[in-house]
Amino acid sequence: MMLRPTVLAIVSLMALTACGDDGVVTSSSATGDGATSAEPGAPTQVTIARSRFDEVELRIVAGTTVVFENTDAFDHTITSTEASSIEFDSGEIGQDQMFEITFEDVGEYPYFCRIHPTMRAVVIVE
Repeated sequence: MMLRPTVLAIVSLMALTACGDDGVVTSSSATGDGATSAEPGAPTQVTIARSRFDEVELRIVAGTTVVFENTDAFDHTITSTEASSIEFDSGEIGQDQMFEITFEDVGEYPYFCRIHPTMRAVVIVE
């Protein structure tokens, strides 16, 4: 089968354009899934919104500080469960308030909101 010269020219032009370099160089620390990779031990944030922790399972390395920010209109707590490797409790934090904790040791740290006990999540330190 023979292609007409105009079709062949268009296909060739498209192939050349696709392989061309537009001179723009970009770099990103994104992991490809919308998350940004951070240096080990760099602060990590968990946002509280709509009566939920935005990270239900957060995996971090030892020495990482996790900052919890309440953007909700309701007060919340970040309270360790009995299964947590250490005990912690933020007390009630209101809208736009933060609580932070540094996880030094490998382990699992399940937590919940004492005010809204169905709000549950876990920090896993590897």
